Amino acid sequence: MNRPLLNLSLYLLSTICIQSQTLEKWTLTDGRSFEGQVKSVTPGMVIFARASGPDAPLEIAQLSELSQRRLMVVLGLTIPTTPNRAIPPPAPTAPPPSAPPMNTTVRDPGAIDATDISMIDSKFGLRCMVIGKISKITTLGSTGHKKINFENSEFYLFIKKRILEANPEWKPETMANKRIQVEGEVAKYQDQLQIQITAPNQINVVEP
Repeated sequence: MNRPLLNLSLYLLSTICIQSQTLEKWTLTDGRSFEGQVKSVTPGMVIFARASGPDAPLEIAQLSELSQRRLMVVLGLTIPTTPNRAIPPPAPTAPPPSAPPMNTTVRDPGAIDATDISMIDSKFGLRCMVIGKISKITTLGSTGHKKINFENSEFYLFIKKRILEANPEWKPETMANKRIQVEGEVAKYQDQLQIQITAPNQINVVEP
């Protein structure tokens, strides 16, 4: 309730006398209530005629907001109001989709340790199984390709951006620091051995 605006309206109207009005229930800001009819109003004050007893002068500010609004109606006054619009609570944000769990497997007895570069090199051009712990996963600049390095090894895995885009639910970063087993054809790039991943199912986390 804009009380200063209410008082200003009353100042402009000077003293208002109410000749006809029935008894009504009025409530104060402290919760108390009484019955009376508005007899006259001056800026900041209202005088109530009561069913019995003397008239009761009262400061308008002592009336509850609801009673002040009722007083405005009785006086035939209207003031611009801005409807109270409840601000809706923010819409709950859906949790980001979690990456599907990596496939787990037991170690293949024929898997080559990622640190055994000479053995991996002997499989150049062939399909084989390599096992090792991932030490680092790097995004290669603006290309979006991924390079996955193993601990104590120059051998690495390479994943092209188009493979990642074709499998948006697959997040290679979830493999960080995990021991994995990978199957694929051994190739070389700039004299470094690698396996190029073309599908997520080529990589499995090795069960402890």
